[in-house]
Amino acid sequence: MIKFEEFSFGFPEKDLYEDINAQIETGDHLVLIGSNGCGKSTLVQLLLHEENYTYEGRIRRPANFRIGYVSQFVEADSKEGTVTEFLEKPFVEILKKNDELCAKMGEETDLEQIYEEYQKLCDEMDAIDAYNYQSNIAKELAAAGLSDLADRPVEQLSGGEYKLLFIMRNMLLAPQLLIMDEPDVFLDFENLVALIGLINSYDGTLLTITHNRLLLARCFNKVWDIENRSIREFPGNFADYNTWMLQTKLEIFEHVRDFDEFIEKQQEIVKKVRQMAEMTTEPQYGRQLKARATYIQRLKKMRGDDPFLEEHEHSFQLQFPEVEEALPIQVRDYTLCYEAQKPLLSHVDLMVEPGEKVAIVGPNGTGKSSLMRDLYERLQAEHGDTVGYFRQIVDADEALKLSGGERNLAQIHELCEKPHAMLLLDEPTSHLDIYAQIELEKALRQYPGTILMVSHDLFAVAGVCDRVLLIEDEGIREMSGRAYRKSIYKNYFSADIFEAERNRIDTEIRVSDLLRAGKYAEARKALGMPQKEEKE
Repeated sequence: MIKFEEFSFGFPEKDLYEDINAQIETGDHLVLIGSNGCGKSTLVQLLLHEENYTYEGRIRRPANFRIGYVSQFVEADSKEGTVTEFLEKPFVEILKKNDELCAKMGEETDLEQIYEEYQKLCDEMDAIDAYNYQSNIAKELAAAGLSDLADRPVEQLSGGEYKLLFIMRNMLLAPQLLIMDEPDVFLDFENLVALIGLINSYDGTLLTITHNRLLLARCFNKVWDIENRSIREFPGNFADYNTWMLQTKLEIFEHVRDFDEFIEKQQEIVKKVRQMAEMTTEPQYGRQLKARATYIQRLKKMRGDDPFLEEHEHSFQLQFPEVEEALPIQVRDYTLCYEAQKPLLSHVDLMVEPGEKVAIVGPNGTGKSSLMRDLYERLQAEHGDTVGYFRQIVDADEALKLSGGERNLAQIHELCEKPHAMLLLDEPTSHLDIYAQIELEKALRQYPGTILMVSHDLFAVAGVCDRVLLIEDEGIREMSGRAYRKSIYKNYFSADIFEAERNRIDTEIRVSDLLRAGKYAEARKALGMPQKEEKE
């Protein structure tokens, strides 16, 4: 479908890709992963607007190739009508155009141009199954578990619900390739579950950029991992890819170790030949010495550098003031209301003990970010700069200056520069690559101060927080972190996804450490691989 051949591209300040050979095939549900700033979104822009870029190599694709696109930030083109009417709009328009062309054919005498336009329109209608749009829309809503939204006015939808609707409409329009750039960003848990349903029921070809560990665990049948200016391609799900990647690296390290042992033996032989050459005037020893030395140089060149083992370069150290104590957060009789609307929060009491780590969760549009902003203003007025604040990126124009991940990393590093007795964090793991998420969670667990965190990231909530405050019905319901985690996988999943992800991460970290230490037998054991027979 789309094929990259010896593809290279970069900017004057940074090379991104070097001699890439990779292919997107019909029916792939492909996930594109890689560290922040490695060029994932640039690759998408190259596919969307190839004519705007100069690159080396080739990108092959069929003529008149149709690509659909869902960006991180979805702007509302119209909020008129119901959900069903919003989804129906492009189909109603194309059918209306078809009727108009049919009417023209009954009126005009010069039909050649009209027939050509009509044939092109018929091909487009066939591609999107235009005559069955109503039943297809009903199926799509059902797949996402959103059938109850069918008659709701679009203007009443939350931002997350509207983004899902936009994704759904792009899927219904059946492009040959649908590209989604972090479609999970800002989605609450319910909408994230709906997105999983949409992705897994989609029959078309899909390329998705995401760092969301829930999506990675539940979706996709092919992985592209951008690393070191190349793409590592794997046909399978993310968990299988992760295991294969570690096993492959282990085998490479073992091969290099064996190669090094062989070179070392050859060097011992050269040493003995040199000794013989020094003890005799026989020319054959000199010739042998030269031949073997040349052979060793060739071996070293064949060996190359040490196999690449990622250093993801994420390290966060959140500082705590030496002379301060952790601060409590206390709110009494708090009400949040926008103008004349119904209150989002009504007469809420909230208490976070000094040094406690608490998450606020709940659907989009329930006032979580507004609550955090209010709390920050009050607490900063009382305690000054000892209160740290991480704000959620919501401005698309602002985020375009840097990638979302790079911008959030800059915020985190800024927080690390000064000591704080308390941290208020609004979606701190959003846009971050997986390894940055893991390092941030580790830093938050080690931080001795008070943390209040808004998050839709289930793994961050489960891995960091002692308690969860769930916003519902204008109030707050409290749960322990353990109870919240159990309720999620009991109600939505067949197994404890948190435990599976924790085991995956622990295995990857342990195996990487063992490889660095040269403990290959222990690495094989950790990966469940059979032990190699030792050479005599």
